[in-house]
Amino acid sequence: MTIETDKIASVLTNEDMLATPLLVLCVDQLGTEFFDWEPESFDTEIRTRFGAEMPTPNRDKIWALVAILTTDLFYKSLETFIPTCNSLNGSEADFDDYDPVTGEEAAWGITEAGLIEPPEEGEAPGAKFSHEIKRYVGLTLQSEGVTAPPVFLKPYVEYDVDPEEDAGLNIGPDEHMLAMYAKRQQAERAEIEAYVRGRLEDLVAQLRLLPLRHGDTAKVSEFVAQARSLLTGLPTPEQSAPARV
Repeated sequence: MTIETDKIASVLTNEDMLATPLLVLCVDQLGTEFFDWEPESFDTEIRTRFGAEMPTPNRDKIWALVAILTTDLFYKSLETFIPTCNSLNGSEADFDDYDPVTGEEAAWGITEAGLIEPPEEGEAPGAKFSHEIKRYVGLTLQSEGVTAPPVFLKPYVEYDVDPEEDAGLNIGPDEHMLAMYAKRQQAERAEIEAYVRGRLEDLVAQLRLLPLRHGDTAKVSEFVAQARSLLTGLPTPEQSAPARV
């Protein structure tokens, strides 16, 4: 094995790697032809070329992005959306058992999907997603106490009712209760924003360290630019900090 091969094997077997850098490296080495391969053929090729046994979570991350690029199931089918989000957040994909995602996991899945397949020119953010998926994200956020989603997530969320109106009716005119409610909302949104921001920062760092054979720096630079634009769209930790009551 060469030093370069060892570097590639090290990346492919590192479970801290995010899906997009893994996919970029595989496309650089294998081309997009592997999108049509059977998973077993892909595993064999990775072992043969790099002497690496790719961990299941990493393999799931790669195939999750391939599915997003080659089908519309992530946007239309809740049965695909949930395990895909699980995969992109580092859990093994399980299409047989129900493993609900958290608000943070849904936010990152949607963000990374948008990074590799951004909306077409003139297409509204969230337009690809079905009502079923948007409603699921809304119910997930509501179950976590988030009735007003982060700004970047709003196009992908639907609520059955106006949660702000209900909350106001339940809380009543007590100013202290209203302030506590607002503080909690801000804190919950800040956690989701911080999670996505952290993963975007990791993604940028990982892309820059990829041992690319063809040196497709233009494509990597494009991903980095997209990721950085998403970062600038998220509030800073100071901006997201809950207001004092």
